[in-house]
Amino acid sequence: METMKSDILISGAGIPGLALAILLGRFGLNISMVDPFPPLPLKKTKPDGRTSALMSESLQILEHTGALPRCEDYTAPLETMRIIDRTRATRKKNLLEVNFHADEINKPYFGKNYPNAILRAALFDEMKTVRNIRFIKKAAIADYHTTGTHAIVTLDNGKTIKTKLLVGADGRSSKTRALTGIEYIVKDYGQKAITCLINHSKSHKNISTEFHTPGGPFTIVPMPGNQSSIVWVDFNDKADAFMAMNKAAFEQALEDRSGGIVGSVSLASTPSAWPLKSATTKSLISDNVALIAESAHILHPLGAQGLNLSLRDVAALAEVIADAARSGMDIASKQTLTTYENRRKNDIILRSIAVDGLHSLMISQSSLTHRIKQSGLQAIDRLPSLKNMIMHKGLTGAQDNGRLSSGQAL
Repeated sequence: METMKSDILISGAGIPGLALAILLGRFGLNISMVDPFPPLPLKKTKPDGRTSALMSESLQILEHTGALPRCEDYTAPLETMRIIDRTRATRKKNLLEVNFHADEINKPYFGKNYPNAILRAALFDEMKTVRNIRFIKKAAIADYHTTGTHAIVTLDNGKTIKTKLLVGADGRSSKTRALTGIEYIVKDYGQKAITCLINHSKSHKNISTEFHTPGGPFTIVPMPGNQSSIVWVDFNDKADAFMAMNKAAFEQALEDRSGGIVGSVSLASTPSAWPLKSATTKSLISDNVALIAESAHILHPLGAQGLNLSLRDVAALAEVIADAARSGMDIASKQTLTTYENRRKNDIILRSIAVDGLHSLMISQSSLTHRIKQSGLQAIDRLPSLKNMIMHKGLTGAQDNGRLSSGQAL
C-alpha cells in the first residue's frame, strides 16, 4: 500500500485540531487530519448543552481561521461576569455578590459564549475550503515510529502516513499521548458536570452568573435571546439524583438554583452529564510529536478556562512552526518543539494550580476557609484597583501573549 506524505498529521478534529489545521494549511504547509467521528456540516448541526465562554484573546486566534462569521447567530457577548457565593448562605441576605464589568477595563465585552458543536462544525466547514488540507475519513492512528526526521504513522484502516510532525489533538483519551508513553497525571474530583440549554422569561442582560455552592459552581451563561447554557457541578451522587428527575422536577431544580435571576425556566435541550477530572502531562513533546489541548491538560470547568487554554496551545504551536519554516529550520526539530513546550508550560501549570486551588476553596467545609473566601470577595468588590488587576490577569493569557492572540497575522 502506498505511503501518503504530509508536513503535519493532526490526530483529532475537535475545535483545537481544526483551528490548527486551518492556520497552518493557510500558511502553506501540507496538512493531513484523521478523526473517526468528524462533525456534521454546520447546516445539519444543532446546539446542545455544551458551550464555551471564549475570552477576547481566544476570539482573536479564531478570527484568523475565518470560521467565526459562520456561527455568529449562535453566540452572545459576555459583558458582565458575576460571582454569587452561596456556599454557606441560608437566606438571600447572606449572599455575597461581586460583579466584573467589561467596560471597567474599556472593553465592550470579556468574550462570547459559543455552542461547542456549532463552532466545531463551522471550523470543519471552513477546513474544507483549504486546498492543502487532506481529511482522511473514518480513521484514527493505530501506531507510529520515528526515523529521526519523520514520524511513520499507521492508521487503523491500514494506511500509512509519513509526516514531519504528528500533533496529538485527540482529547483526554489521546491515542497519540499513549503511544508516546508521556506520563499523564489525573485527579478525579468525585463530581459531575450537568449541561443543558434553557429558555427563561427574563433577560440575562449579557451577564454570566457563577453561583458558588457547596457541591461546585452553578453557572448560567448567556446565549442569543432569552436563552442560556447551564454548567451545573455537583458531587456524583447528587448529580446522578438530579439526572434521574423527570423534566418538571429538573426544571424546578434549575429554577431554584438560578435564584430567579432569569425568571421561570424551561429546558431547551436534553441534559447530559460527565465526570470531572483534571490532568496534566509531564511533557508536551516527544520525537516528532507535539500534544495540544486536552491531550495535554484538562481543567475543572470552574472559571471556564479549558478551551481558552487549549486555543493558546494552538496559537503557540502554529507560531513556532511558522517561524521555523520561515527560517528554513526543521518544523519538527528538537529545538522547534522545545520552543513550543517552553512557551506553554508555565501558562498550563499556573492555570491548573489556580483552578484547582479555587475549586478546593469553594467546596471546603472549613469555617476559616469560608471566612477567608468571603473576605477576599469583599476586598475585590471594595477595591477597584484589585478588581481591575484580576480582570486583566484572570481573563487573559498573560503567561503566553503571542501574535495571533493580539490580532497579528501568523
